[in-house]
Amino acid sequence: MKLLDRLSLWVLSIASMLMSLLLLLLILVPGLAWLQVPGVRIGGGALALLGIAAALLLLIRCGTRKREKGEAALIDEGENGSAYVTLDVLRDMTKKVAQDTEGVRSCRTAVKRGADGVDVELELALHPGVAVAPLASLLQARLKERILEMTGIRVGKVSILVEAAAEGDKPKEPPIQLLPGGDS
Repeated sequence: MKLLDRLSLWVLSIASMLMSLLLLLLILVPGLAWLQVPGVRIGGGALALLGIAAALLLLIRCGTRKREKGEAALIDEGENGSAYVTLDVLRDMTKKVAQDTEGVRSCRTAVKRGADGVDVELELALHPGVAVAPLASLLQARLKERILEMTGIRVGKVSILVEAAAEGDKPKEPPIQLLPGGDS
């Protein structure tokens, strides 16, 4: 439920509760002759209690949060129903495949629904000395194959951005040799 919907329900339930309490109060005040008629009094009391109960239910509904389901991709659809996998699961699979690839130090992933399946975006940090083009090609093929194999979902585009290459340890310079007789 969206925030504006929650807020609307909250305001509606508070207004309903206040009106119901006002009606109940008017019924209980002995000075109002027309509300002292037994039919009006019983009906009004029941209506007030019903309003209070409805308002409480609305408040409870506003207060409870349903777990939001993540966006999903279709795995299979048949006569027995449909099977889906969330994009979060595909993102985790993608991250695992990328991190298990030699030369990748760390990665961030995003998976979005594409025209024919899903599209994958990777931001990689590589170890020093890794050739980017062969690694990217290998990773694109590996991701498409692995996700199709495990889920049956086709991967359209695999976009890779190499953000940083890890800085390796710089080779140490040889120590300066002092010449005999020199100042130290």
